[in-house]
Amino acid sequence: MTPVRFAALVAAAVLLFAGPGCIVTGTAYEMKAKEADSLREAMASLSRDKGKLAEENAALAKQVAAGKETEAALSARLAEKDESMKRLSEDLAAARQTYEGSRDTRERFIDELLENEKATGRRLQELSARAERDERELERLRQEAAAREPESRERDILAGRLERLQEERSEAATRRDERLSALSVSLGKLSREVSVSPMGPALRVAVPEKLVVRDRGGGLTELGAELVSQLAAAAADLPSSSLVVITGGKTSAETLRKAAARGKAPEERLFSHVREKELQAELLLIAP
Repeated sequence: MTPVRFAALVAAAVLLFAGPGCIVTGTAYEMKAKEADSLREAMASLSRDKGKLAEENAALAKQVAAGKETEAALSARLAEKDESMKRLSEDLAAARQTYEGSRDTRERFIDELLENEKATGRRLQELSARAERDERELERLRQEAAAREPESRERDILAGRLERLQEERSEAATRRDERLSALSVSLGKLSREVSVSPMGPALRVAVPEKLVVRDRGGGLTELGAELVSQLAAAAADLPSSSLVVITGGKTSAETLRKAAARGKAPEERLFSHVREKELQAELLLIAP
């Protein structure tokens, strides 16, 4: 308070209480001056508290910013508190300008300050409690995420393995189809008597038995040797394939089976079947 203003205040007080019945003693004046000083100190203390509260709000906002949805909600609530504090400061400034004067208005102003301070304290306690709850919730979510991480990695590994298996099976099926297609064309060129029939993942070759085996039990003819050689090579190339030989005689079936084994077809994947009085020899290459 400037000296001029102070002198004006003293002069106003003298004029105000100079009338009959309104004599103000020096002690009352000192009390009012101390009251004004206390009010200024309270205002300064409130300003310092406000600065401290602003710093605490900034630190709290930095902590909350590390979260996701919960932190965003907390930041919004802190912003609301800042806005409330700003409005409170504006209200206090307006109240100080409006009610600065008599003792009654100053007492009411102090009461309002105290009430606002209490309300601010309660608000800060609520925000602090919410922040603690949100922090606990965030920590729980982090722990749950950490607990699910091994399962997620294992699921990703299994999914990768399954995808690789599917790719390998698709590539194997493509190679099989290409191999059977090329084999069908090659066998069809050997003789007009050779009937080649693709059957999905299998190839059926039918030819008169007398054209592949000499006298039902003798050696293979040139055509029979070439047929068995190509089919045995295909059976060796396709890991899951099997070669089935069907003839009208047991000796002929055994001759064809042994010839296929000599052609490097695995013994455990060679099978023979006899159909009595069958004139056709069938060789069935199955590649599932």
